[in-house]
Amino acid sequence: MLTATIEQNGKKRIEHIFVIDAHSHIGQDVDGATMMNPLAPGTGTFDFWGNVQGRIQTDWAKTGEQSFTSTIEGVPSRLTWSFTPYPFTEKLYAELESLGKTHSDLKEKSKFYSFIDQGVVFPFQDVFRDKHPEALYRASNINVSRFTTRFPFSMKLIGYARCDPMEGQRAVNEVNYAREELGLRGLKLHPRSERWIDDIKTGLPLNVLLEAAKFSMPVIFDTRGRKSILDIAELIKSARTVLLQQNPERLPHLKVIIAHFAQGNIGDHEVYNAIVQPNTYGDLSMLHGEGAGNFFEDFRKWFKSHNKFNVDKRDWSEYLLYASDYPYFGDVHAEKLLIYVINKRFFDTGGKIQDVRNILGLNQLKLLPEYNLPQIQKNRKSFFSTTISTLTNNNINSYDLAIKALAELIAKNKIDIKRFCVQFDKDWNISNRDVLLSLVNSNTKEDISLLLINLIKDKLTLLAPLDNKYGWNKFGYKIFNPKDRAFFNSIFKQNYLAADLDQTLNTLNTIFT
Repeated sequence: MLTATIEQNGKKRIEHIFVIDAHSHIGQDVDGATMMNPLAPGTGTFDFWGNVQGRIQTDWAKTGEQSFTSTIEGVPSRLTWSFTPYPFTEKLYAELESLGKTHSDLKEKSKFYSFIDQGVVFPFQDVFRDKHPEALYRASNINVSRFTTRFPFSMKLIGYARCDPMEGQRAVNEVNYAREELGLRGLKLHPRSERWIDDIKTGLPLNVLLEAAKFSMPVIFDTRGRKSILDIAELIKSARTVLLQQNPERLPHLKVIIAHFAQGNIGDHEVYNAIVQPNTYGDLSMLHGEGAGNFFEDFRKWFKSHNKFNVDKRDWSEYLLYASDYPYFGDVHAEKLLIYVINKRFFDTGGKIQDVRNILGLNQLKLLPEYNLPQIQKNRKSFFSTTISTLTNNNINSYDLAIKALAELIAKNKIDIKRFCVQFDKDWNISNRDVLLSLVNSNTKEDISLLLINLIKDKLTLLAPLDNKYGWNKFGYKIFNPKDRAFFNSIFKQNYLAADLDQTLNTLNTIFT
């Protein structure tokens, strides 16, 4: 995470910003680009993120802009940046290290890439993409799923599928399969490489967008040139019209990201208008250096002077996603984009901490289906929740105890983690501790959604299966909140109390046997 220490009027506050790279690849492209293993030393995606982090630190040492003064929302301020590992992941890795078994090296490796918390990955135009008859990219999508839905990759990677809309119904079916069977969370479309760039506004891509909206899956379009950006904008308008007429309840779930839109189009208001419309976002890949600074200033000024907040009730930064396009663009490009999101110039020209939060990760999180559709436990068997209480023992941390138990189960290959969702606190302010875990029982292959909730900081922690009746509250649970009482009442009807590791494991072992 990126951590901001803000000093204003003699007071200091700390804000943690969850960072996501919204655009990278996995597989082997026909053009020679390769990323077959994100953990590969030196060339893997994780080490790429580490190199970006190192470059930013080097830039700070050179410019002195790790800490600077500016005026933030009219208040003279001193802003200091640092990198902080995401607490849940950091603690889990530390417990695995202490066990000295499987994955015990993760903590040592991860200290070099604590800045970027997660990244979206999707297929190249893979050399092996046509190995299955069901759809052109079936093999590629399976490859992405194998990486992104198993530990430890699942802690860092958000998997998107890919399809070729020109396959018609097969492409539509692949969207369904990617979400329902492979557990992928978004979709990549590439009109240029599949040679339908002149057919963007036809019915076939529209059908794919409508199917993705059914599952609340964000769709990212590769673009090449101004015309493709404007054509995609028209396609989005058409999809919006169809959904409004046929399935209005799905309209909020139409989410389209136009990639590479800013590079070469700074000051092009027609392109800006293509992005600033409902259901639409723009990723900033390819933009870097002085051009990034120029874009932020120009786009912000244009947005505000034309009252564009009225378009969709979003501020200017709520349309933008940080994206690297790795491995096509390297760590130097990523660093030279990121610096302009967090430097003095950004704030001197009107940027806010919330803008940084939006661009660097929050917008991407909001797009994922888990944050937009009710989360329920499919085919849930009845099993008990566990409350870990250390209220009478000041030497034991209940939250750490919960993570220690999970680490034991991972090390003994009793569970795998398919994905985790960060939980928010009251609104879109991120909670750094509570999570929703999607687990797999390694023995039965059953999927289990498990809530980890720190009810009383470090003293009372809940490990509970997701209750289908109440679902998941992404904005968190409060013991004395009337709206949450029914949820807790349901959970505590089938609950074990644990005060140490053995008791916690005994309860969890009843689930994962």
